[in-house]
Amino acid sequence: MDEVNWWLIGGGLSVGVIFGALMQRSRFCMVAATRNMMLMKDYRQAFAFVAAWVIAIGGTQLLELMEIVDIGDSFYRNSTLDWFGASLGGVLFGVGATMARGGAIRTITASMEGNLHALLALLMFAIVGAVTQFGFLETARVNLTNLTAVELQTDAGIASMLSLPAWLPAAAVVLGLVAFLVFSWRRGGSMPLALTGIVIGGLVVASWYITGVVAQDEFDPTHPSAMTVSGPMARLGYILISGKIPAFSFSISFVIGAAIAALISAVATGQFRITPIQKGMTKYSILGGILMGIGGVVAYGCNVGQGLSGISTLSVESLLAVLGMIAGTTMCVKWWDTRY
Repeated sequence: MDEVNWWLIGGGLSVGVIFGALMQRSRFCMVAATRNMMLMKDYRQAFAFVAAWVIAIGGTQLLELMEIVDIGDSFYRNSTLDWFGASLGGVLFGVGATMARGGAIRTITASMEGNLHALLALLMFAIVGAVTQFGFLETARVNLTNLTAVELQTDAGIASMLSLPAWLPAAAVVLGLVAFLVFSWRRGGSMPLALTGIVIGGLVVASWYITGVVAQDEFDPTHPSAMTVSGPMARLGYILISGKIPAFSFSISFVIGAAIAALISAVATGQFRITPIQKGMTKYSILGGILMGIGGVVAYGCNVGQGLSGISTLSVESLLAVLGMIAGTTMCVKWWDTRY
């Protein structure tokens, strides 16, 4: 039996517990941010996301520039640019998350609050993610990648692809995001939500440090990683299908920690109650989970994996995935508004 890396497991659980509790209390969510901004001109959730990006990108880039963590060794920055898969998967995930009424981690926290719509979507997310990652859809997914992916001479980072000094894109992106917050704040920024975003961004940086430094074993080195949900959900779905339990990792421990914290927080605050699926909404819960499962795997991550962790590496592939998620969410919110 392989030796268990308790630093990875403990680190993942710790980060997940903090993240899950924050999510349950704040409703920090990509779908909510897009919907509120489009339909109600409410920018508070969007500003919280930007605040998270400032800290996540700035902190992660500092870890790389100071050669503390080899961020370029993460799979987000490998030399294969699957531009089509990232974009298509992002769109599918965005549509699915809107139908499920929340992104990956929000679906988990809502399930822990007793929401049966979210719980059904989460179950489909896990099962279809497993089928896409390990099952009969794997061949189609791999063939699509082989047909459309581009092999690079460098890694998929913005600086590498544009032959720029590593600090230049990092500084430009962070300063641009800070400027956006400063000059747009009067549209309705919320300090509590912004602080939530700052903490979440800090958790991304902490994840890179834990996996890239604290949990590294010189005799068994691993690639640094950070928070993600779609991969662990696919592996949990694999357990349901095959009965085989995969090895624990930082990301699986992160998801388990987030779910436990969300449940405890919901019970402690009196927000846990069984909420049945509304009439006529079952099909959207199922379809939303299916699209999240396929999209999250095809895009190599969800709104957490690509939207927070991946984007912090300034990977072009992550940027395409995030743009796809925003596009998919926007289209589905518009469609949903006209239909309901």
